[in-house]
Amino acid sequence: MLTPFTHLFISKNRKVNFELSLIIRDLVNVPLVSGYYYVNWKLRNASHTTGTTERVHIKDHQITWNHPINTMVQLVINKQQVLNDCELKLDIYQKGGKEIGTLSINLSEYAGSGVTTERYLLQNCKFNSTIKLSLRMNIKPDSTSNQPSSYPQFQTPPLSRKQIFKDIPTVIQERKERNKKVDLPPPILTIRKSQSVMSLPRFCKLQTSNEEPSPIDVVEKLFAVRVVEPV
Repeated sequence: MLTPFTHLFISKNRKVNFELSLIIRDLVNVPLVSGYYYVNWKLRNASHTTGTTERVHIKDHQITWNHPINTMVQLVINKQQVLNDCELKLDIYQKGGKEIGTLSINLSEYAGSGVTTERYLLQNCKFNSTIKLSLRMNIKPDSTSNQPSSYPQFQTPPLSRKQIFKDIPTVIQERKERNKKVDLPPPILTIRKSQSVMSLPRFCKLQTSNEEPSPIDVVEKLFAVRVVEPV
């Protein structure tokens, strides 16, 4: 990770400015019933590098902040044309100085991917508490033309999902939404020429022309039992 000192010696054509919009939404699954809670956040190479949310009282084992953060972040393109890491560190405390847990995410993974809302499992936490964040990182437009600034092509690092928390209701809802988007045609029954007609179910109706008898009729005629009356 680059330090603020070494960051100064990097050429300008390798630096990309992003506008970061972040909302610290809530913390859930906290097995406590009283107290006020807040979040300290830290971010390197940004116009605003630190901040604190308001102190909010817990209600029904949940703390809701909806705290907005808007700042400019400068990322660096490495020699592999991939954005270097940009750590966002969150420390969650109970009023009085007791730490509840922490969270570190790499903002470079979300660069240019639109609005993303995820729930993350806290680190260094005695509980299975999860914090919900919404963020967006867009390339900062040119101040004169109001168009996105021109930078060398770059790639974002792969999204790390080990911290992203997915509960069962969330997974079920996401699957339902994906199924709605995919409009699958009804299944079509296909019959190969080599397939035996005897294996066809009796209730299967085949479309045949008037000139040719159906395969089932042919088989029934071949295997029909002829009854011979005694002389």
